[in-house]
Amino acid sequence: MSIEESDPFAEAVGRLSDEGLALEISGRTFRIVDPVRGDAGAAALRLLGMVQMAAPVAIATHGATQVAAAVWIPPRLFVVRWSRNRWVVGYRLASGSRPNDYVRSEGRIPGHLEVGNWYESVPDEISDTFTGVGLELASPPFPVPAQPEPEPPPTPRRTAASGGRVSAAEKAPPARPAPRRVSTPKKPPPGPKPPPPPTSRVCPGCNMRRQLTQFEPGSELCIDCRY
Repeated sequence: MSIEESDPFAEAVGRLSDEGLALEISGRTFRIVDPVRGDAGAAALRLLGMVQMAAPVAIATHGATQVAAAVWIPPRLFVVRWSRNRWVVGYRLASGSRPNDYVRSEGRIPGHLEVGNWYESVPDEISDTFTGVGLELASPPFPVPAQPEPEPPPTPRRTAASGGRVSAAEKAPPARPAPRRVSTPKKPPPGPKPPPPPTSRVCPGCNMRRQLTQFEPGSELCIDCRY
């Protein structure tokens, strides 16, 4: 077995080349020339798992929206992303663990392993770690893609009466219409009561009003006029 074949870094070069990836090597950093699909940071971690045996080692990638790099110096792992801002995250893996142990099973590095994150200011120790593998945090390994302009917030409605201020009524959601009431038709008033039946009438014989009981059935004359 030759010295080159037993060199873990040389083996890493072969593994990436076998994947058909165009490489540029700077120190111990593999720069993936062609843009990757999706999240550049996730791609850097996935490819780092292929070359983790060559530690200390780094992978640099770039995509449509960002540039990223992952650095593995056991037991420390760093991931940096350049987009609108630069963001560095540091992890400390459990003893004997490697990046691919987590990326292969979970697709990421668990958050509980994170030991710090930095934006504008980065400790010198971490900057030196990147420099040691051939990366400079001050200048990304690829040009950072132009970032889309953030959408402006919606403008609230203003009225002349409010002097440009938004009233509480305008902020509140529109009120629901009151449920429609269905009226029940009223019953018509009762009609006039029929008059009570007559209890007396005038006898044509004596022209006197007599009780009906003083008339025999079928007779117009009272009993006094008939007899």
